[in-house]
Amino acid sequence: MKLAIVGKGGVGKTTIAGTLARLFARDGYRVIAVDADPSLNLASSLGIPQYRLEEITPLAENIELIRSRTSMGYGLINLTPRVDDIVEKYSLVGPDGVRLLVMGTVKTGGTRCLCPENAFLRALLAHLILGRNDMVILDMVAGLEHMARGTARGVDLMLCVVEPSMKAVETARRIRDLARDIEVRNVAVVGNKVRTERELKFLETSMNELALPLLEVIPYDESIIDADFKGSALLDYDEESKAVKALIRLKNRIVRDYFAYRG
Repeated sequence: MKLAIVGKGGVGKTTIAGTLARLFARDGYRVIAVDADPSLNLASSLGIPQYRLEEITPLAENIELIRSRTSMGYGLINLTPRVDDIVEKYSLVGPDGVRLLVMGTVKTGGTRCLCPENAFLRALLAHLILGRNDMVILDMVAGLEHMARGTARGVDLMLCVVEPSMKAVETARRIRDLARDIEVRNVAVVGNKVRTERELKFLETSMNELALPLLEVIPYDESIIDADFKGSALLDYDEESKAVKALIRLKNRIVRDYFAYRG
């Protein structure tokens, strides 16, 4: 199962991605969590301390590795570099056995450039999505940049996190439309930070108009804020919180409705 977590900035997708990754791992799945967001916050949501994150270089910034895999000499770039050993050699193993890969940001050229960094990251993402029998959860960059790059092509489910705001709903609409262009058949929504019945009704009505399934609604939960203040993963801070219980229901819904592989 390959799952991409998307949405506009600030909707809570990294907390959801990290918590889902550990919940799936606790159920016995081999999980690879991919931080494809330049903010690099997935490690803390997984419960990996900052000092361990400092042990590794984001893959996009590992110039020596990229050069060794993509250079063909005479200025030529290998667009299909070897990447099948990257997970084992360059990931961090976190709580519950989740492996974290930190992608980093390509700092040269445009979004569609054929620079070595882009060639390497594209090949790695294609391998993760199409070439492995692991549970792969991608915490994607906020907004729609990943859609333009096609880095989420081929995922089994694109899960759009939406808070009760028109801006977040509009992002979900655009993601739905663009997902068709990169061959993603399943797009669904999880509502987050919902405080009132009015906000719940707004999300239900909006998703019905967009013809997008609303898989779960996560209530506004102070535990998420408190966990962040303490530098703790939500799952480590309060396993009985309202948000964790909703995420367990979401995980079960994904397994029931979309899952095609169990390791």
